[in-house]
Order: sequence, then structure tokens, then C-alpha cells
Amino acid sequence: MDTETTTGDGLERDAATVLGYMLLESSRLDMELGLFLAWSGEGGRLDELSKKLNEANFSKRRELLGKLARSTYVGTPAADAYANWLHDAHEVRALRNQLIHGRWAFVPRQGLVTNVVGLPTSSEQTETRYSIEQLRDLLQIMRALRNRLGELRQAWPV
Repeated sequence: MDTETTTGDGLERDAATVLGYMLLESSRLDMELGLFLAWSGEGGRLDELSKKLNEANFSKRRELLGKLARSTYVGTPAADAYANWLHDAHEVRALRNQLIHGRWAFVPRQGLVTNVVGLPTSSEQTETRYSIEQLRDLLQIMRALRNRLGELRQAWPV
């Protein structure tokens, strides 16, 4: 850990940079999933699905992909690959929600950033601490998930 990261300003800047990249990655994943689904069935329902998917959040898009993959690839290795991707996409979605809807604090001496979800008056408030390196690792997981979606789209279109 460098000394700049252990200062409040350096830690905040580093966290903001990685979190910004995570936000960009999340929006790219959401858009690419939407386009993949809009073009499902070789684009035969492009206008209808574009309208439907434009109003759908990531969870709804994920659910639709699950239905299409199960009906198209039942009992095949593709079904398992999609199931694994859908599981991981759910995990990334939950992480994204935590990061976006939580508030942030910094522990400069330990080089940690803290994400707190919930009201301070709530017994259900949760706190998760991350190093900058842990946030970078999570960003890589998000990028890998988006890459895997592209691989699924190429190998087994719906």
C-alpha cells in the first residue's frame, strides 16, 4: 500500500476511480444483455423486444435470458453455461446495488473504504470494508462476466 493511498484524499480518489469504472462496466453489461435479448430469435421480434427491454431493469433482462436459454438448450452443456452465467450475474447485480445504494466512508490508516447500506438508526444496517485492491478484483469480475456474455452469445445464441 503506497503512502498516497493511506491519505484520505488519495484513498478517496482511488476508490472513486475504481467505483466509476465499476459503474461504467455495469452499464455496459446491462446494455449488452439488452441488445443480446432484443436480437434473440435472429431479430425476428426486434421492435417488440426493444420496446419491452427498454423498460426492463437488469433483473428482468436476466430472467428473460434464463427463460430463453432453458427453452432453447434444455439438457445441454449450453444450459449449464447459461445457468452459471445467470448465477454470477445475480451476484454482480447484488454487489452493484450495494455499492450504488450504500454510502461511503474511509479508513485511511488501514487503506480501506467502507460501504454502509441502511439507515444509521436501523438494526439492519450493514457495513462492508474493501481495500482498493479488493475493489479492483471486483471490477475484474464484472469485466469477466461481460466477456462471458459475449462468448455465450457467439457460441449459443438464443
